[in-house]
Amino acid sequence: MKSEIKVTLQYIFIGLLWIFISDEMLLIFMSKNDLDAITHFQNIKGTFYILSTALLLYLVLKKHNDAIKQKMNQLKKYAQELETTNQELEKYINLASHDLQEPARTVTSFLTHIEKKYTPVLDEKGKNYIHFAVEGAYKMRRIILDLLEYSKINKTIISEKVNLHNLICTIEEQFKAKEINKNIIIDYQNLPTIFSDKELIFIVFKNIIDNAIKFKKNNSPLTITIEAVDLKKNWLFKVSDNGIGIEEEYFDKIFILFQKLNNSANDTGTGSGLAIAKKIITNLNGKIWVESKINVGSNFYIKLPKS
Repeated sequence: MKSEIKVTLQYIFIGLLWIFISDEMLLIFMSKNDLDAITHFQNIKGTFYILSTALLLYLVLKKHNDAIKQKMNQLKKYAQELETTNQELEKYINLASHDLQEPARTVTSFLTHIEKKYTPVLDEKGKNYIHFAVEGAYKMRRIILDLLEYSKINKTIISEKVNLHNLICTIEEQFKAKEINKNIIIDYQNLPTIFSDKELIFIVFKNIIDNAIKFKKNNSPLTITIEAVDLKKNWLFKVSDNGIGIEEEYFDKIFILFQKLNNSANDTGTGSGLAIAKKIITNLNGKIWVESKINVGSNFYIKLPKS
């Protein structure tokens, strides 16, 4: 039985017992004493009842307050330990990423030199081996950079006005600069200005658009449509594409870090983009999910609170 219920039942029992006994004693006094004595006894009875009630409430509140203070002190201690751990982890990741990138750069550099110097004596198979090794080194470096970005998402959120139309326009220009937007149309109209972290929102939409581009249908134009719906207290964004689609059993898996559904040679991704997007949306107290059909396309939904 919980202590609160136990104390309450004890209080009710003592109160009822006191009232019963005092009333019986009052009947005895009424037969022997005058009205002044009865009034005096009633005053004593009321005073005792008030003092006992106050004392009981004090003890109960003190007990609960002490328990709350103890829990708060524990939470503060855990928060400080967590902050220290996070700082140490961030330092470790920064150092580790730097140390891991250096061998990758060395491998890439030497293999590139070997390819240039010994091209005349290398057959096609040897050239392919070097190409695969260089690609593997580049991919390892991208994974390290993605892991570093994923670890830094827990930064302090800086809320400001974010013009989504301009933001998507900037993302579109970046893809144009990379010359990978051939046969790709990004349609976005009537997008609102929201109050959120501009840098994080940029990463979310960039990663979702990048994912759609990576998994477009071969030799088919890709259309990406971005829409917004006002839900009073929230914004609901829908990013649609007509790509290859996703099987339902993978709807959750695609948001797990380094989980990939396509391991073909043409896929240069690391499987971290959507995981980063999900972590950001979660940190912004939002929600992200996907609905998709194979060979029809995918709809990514983002729900964000307005405040």
